[in-house]
Amino acid sequence: MSVSLPKKMINGQASFQGPDRQNLQFQDFPLHDDTAAPVDMFKALALQSHHGRPLSDFLKIRTVDEATLLNTVAEESALPVICLHSNPPSPLLRGIVDPVVGIKHRFVCWKFAGKTLIIALSDPAQIDAVQNLLGDTAPNYRFVLAQNTAILGHYATHHRHDLSRAANRRVPAGMSARSWSGLRPRFIGAALLSSFAALATIAPQTLLLVLALWIFGALIANGLLKGVMMMTRMPLQPSPTVPIRNRLPKISILLPLLREEDIVDRLIERMSALVYPKDRLEICLVFEENDTATKNHLAACRLPYWMRKIEVPIDTLQTKPRAMNYALDFCNGDVIGIYDAEDAPEPDQLHKVARLLDQADETVACVQCQLDYYNCTTNWISRCFTLEYAILFRVMLPGLQRWNLPVPLGGTSVFFKRDILEKLGRWDAHNVTEDADLGIRLYRSGYRCLWSDATTYEEANFRILPWVRQRSRWLKGFLQTWITHMRHPIELLRQTGLAGFLVFQIQMIGTFTSFVAVPLVLPMWLYTFGVPLPVYDAVPKGLFLSLVAAFIATELLLLCLGALAVRRRNSPSLYLRLPTMLLYWPLGAFAAYKALWELFVHPNYWDKTSHGINDIEYQEEINRLTAQPGSAILQDSPAPISPASAFSRVSNAKDR
Repeated sequence: MSVSLPKKMINGQASFQGPDRQNLQFQDFPLHDDTAAPVDMFKALALQSHHGRPLSDFLKIRTVDEATLLNTVAEESALPVICLHSNPPSPLLRGIVDPVVGIKHRFVCWKFAGKTLIIALSDPAQIDAVQNLLGDTAPNYRFVLAQNTAILGHYATHHRHDLSRAANRRVPAGMSARSWSGLRPRFIGAALLSSFAALATIAPQTLLLVLALWIFGALIANGLLKGVMMMTRMPLQPSPTVPIRNRLPKISILLPLLREEDIVDRLIERMSALVYPKDRLEICLVFEENDTATKNHLAACRLPYWMRKIEVPIDTLQTKPRAMNYALDFCNGDVIGIYDAEDAPEPDQLHKVARLLDQADETVACVQCQLDYYNCTTNWISRCFTLEYAILFRVMLPGLQRWNLPVPLGGTSVFFKRDILEKLGRWDAHNVTEDADLGIRLYRSGYRCLWSDATTYEEANFRILPWVRQRSRWLKGFLQTWITHMRHPIELLRQTGLAGFLVFQIQMIGTFTSFVAVPLVLPMWLYTFGVPLPVYDAVPKGLFLSLVAAFIATELLLLCLGALAVRRRNSPSLYLRLPTMLLYWPLGAFAAYKALWELFVHPNYWDKTSHGINDIEYQEEINRLTAQPGSAILQDSPAPISPASAFSRVSNAKDR
């Protein structure tokens, strides 16, 4: 099967004409695959004729290899094909084009032939865009074709340091935590510690009173926010019977890996279970140059054609957001998603995300999917962690969406409209909770995040020390985010409004306060049983009793939140674990003080969480949780037709 493209020749070059040129996409060129059964091919041809979509939307087959496809494109466009490996671009031309621009449009300045600059590109549909970008760089231009992988390989090899430096500084300085580095935070930390010690020595009663007032305010604010969220109904989800209006978007998924060689094989299997047209899907396994274990393991893996590897150059800064910033240049999706190494998403998740984005207005920037744990029953910590996530993703986030308040995004299973993500400068490479930071930046710019009940299952951190390290990174990132956005509080208030401003304070500094204040408030349980607490004698009696009441009320409210989350999760067995959450929250105090220390001493240190510790043991549970694809797949997929009907439609299409 071939595609006839309208074209005319100008100076020996093909020039595409009319509306077909705008709609022509590289993946729409003809497919040739001998593995497709005749009956399947008949069906696919009929459906293509009826829906006007590529064959690969309807055939579960692999597209042709890149070399064959490029030769077909060359035949249709009358452009010659060159090999960048045997005939590389001239080194003198490397500085002409910003590598980010060259990667985006998939072209490279190849050679000068007299006064003519020869451009190698992978898609003839980009000729006009490339000419407009280059302007009067050269008197004349000629175009040749080269493999897409070779073009990307050229930039990854010869422009890696430029792209790496750009990945570090994508976010504007005023919105980035990169100024909080070097000796500056250490000097500030030393000054604050000295001031605290001096105040504790000179006026300990005043210090205790200030701390009591601060903690009382934080408890009341946290309680009010959780109470409002608990009384908020779940957002209505789009009807599963509503078909998607536009063509399914191209989705690029970033999978940052660091010392994940033990789980890579299982990760590839889980990504392969995603039910989404593979010509509309691009999964990028992103690994660090100095991570030799993961690098060597991936080298031995045979990846499907819709998965590929992206190596991030070594740098003094090594964080997940930096790796994603670098990898994004090499992606070509309209929607950018993120998964973690241990994730097991529901098979139809991408269809649900596509439908939400299809029905959303221009203010919607992303979709946050629900997170849950597959190893809930490992031990007490994993059960409490599951309860905590149930509260966050089944009560808090839906409520925040309902009231259009700032949403602290999760670091995984979140899907962005690429144009908005690029507009905001991607992720802050210096913030260790880049997800929460990006959530507030989106909100400040007037964008919204939608919540989806499409679920991704993860591995709960069930060991105490790794749990503390992970939580300390989150809390340190909350402090980084608060410091960054509170540089200009009046501007923040103007952009977020009073409600958004207050919720931001509760989410960031309020959450940290609730953990760091544990040593001061936990003894209040003793007071309720009649045990005297002389240490609080400096606090006025009325304030102290109010503080005790606020503490107890907050603890009871958390139990109510947990009960609501358990009901929405439909896990009755977890009701018995709810009272033990009163012992779970104090563990965060260790993480809070570790985070406070690192904020001033090692602000950019990324405390890595190990993945795949006991996921093999829970493989059967993972299979059960992700076994049944939802109705979204059926709604977005064309209805089955008989071979006879398919043949009839193809014949009629040919007659027309």
